[in-house]
Amino acid sequence: MSTATTGPIGPVDLAVIGFRGELRQGGIRDAVARAVDKGAVRVLDVLLVRKDDDGSVLMYDAESPEGAEELLGFPTVMPDLVGEEDALSIAAEMDPGTTVLVIAWENVWASEIAAEVRELDGQLLVMERLPREDIEVALSAIASNEEGS
Repeated sequence: MSTATTGPIGPVDLAVIGFRGELRQGGIRDAVARAVDKGAVRVLDVLLVRKDDDGSVLMYDAESPEGAEELLGFPTVMPDLVGEEDALSIAAEMDPGTTVLVIAWENVWASEIAAEVRELDGQLLVMERLPREDIEVALSAIASNEEGS
């Protein structure tokens, strides 16, 4: 699994993912590894924050490629991109008994598109993620219309 930076750089997302209780890493670790193996994303950094029921905060910051490898099963490219200050801000908003996984990843799949936009002196004006629920409602409406036709 390569983490080397070569070629154009794609857009970078910061995903903050919340879980009730403790994170069972196997499933999420495997899903991220598959995305990396497919060349869809390159993981830049990862951070894990846990807030116990008593309000105490535990943080695992992968400050080195080896630390990320322990958490994810492979090294990251830019350890410490997300750090302790970020973790403390996140922890302040967390409910007790929850865990938050923060992953910064490059969308490798979009790197050539991004490079071409830059080459043409273009700039991204708006980029927005549509919530899954909104897409499901739209697909359901389309299916209903097709059934009614």
